[in-house]
Amino acid sequence: MRNVLVCALLLCLAACTQKGWMDRLATPEEQQTAIDTAQAFRDGDVDKIAPLTEPQLKGDLQRASVEIRPVLERAKGPFSIDTINVVRQSGGPTTKTFTLQAGSDSRWALVEIVFRGAPGSLRLAGFHAWPASSDPSKLNDFNIGQRGFLGYVWLLLMFACVALCLTAVALIWRRPWLKRRWLWTLGSLVGFTGFGLNWSTGAWAILFVNVSLLGAGATKAGPLSPWILTFAIPVVAIIVILRFARDRHVQVGAD
Repeated sequence: MRNVLVCALLLCLAACTQKGWMDRLATPEEQQTAIDTAQAFRDGDVDKIAPLTEPQLKGDLQRASVEIRPVLERAKGPFSIDTINVVRQSGGPTTKTFTLQAGSDSRWALVEIVFRGAPGSLRLAGFHAWPASSDPSKLNDFNIGQRGFLGYVWLLLMFACVALCLTAVALIWRRPWLKRRWLWTLGSLVGFTGFGLNWSTGAWAILFVNVSLLGAGATKAGPLSPWILTFAIPVVAIIVILRFARDRHVQVGAD
């Protein structure tokens, strides 16, 4: 649980610098172009979009604008950028995907704008819009009771993994005669393999290739992404605790 709270705090701090990260992924001019493009689709002003569009897409621009305009018109208010994904191909074009949202109350819309090309000369390569009945950025908020019994068991297992790791470290440093204490400490601070739970959908999976600090973690890839809660088996920590319990039993028996 401690690790979950720490991760949540770090994510909150990261949110404070979200604008800084966006500026690294896309220039302010590119971000404004994405917002202007979404607004132009909402206004039905395809003439404004056409000069920025890849040639093979221009033929479908008017038809596509007619299809997505009703979705965007229902969402009032300015567009804001939620996420920016960048894919750079070695020797090829750069693709930047902007996810924007707009709306209020129960009338929201999400729009995805894709630009492709060389830095500084990106052109519109794709777009998609879909409606939402509530603020999209809150659809995947963490609600502790959302997953019911499974969720509480999962959080308990996460807490247990963290507790095992910390207990093992405490036991290691109570034994000054133990050789390679730093190595044992490093091994006890991580869990291997493990399990991951999508908190929004309840889907879970076995993570065969996984190393988790303190045996548990919580991640959220972006404002629209779900929380993924994981715990991993603290193998070294369990070995340390079992060896300590065995040695203590032997000492008690000898007495």
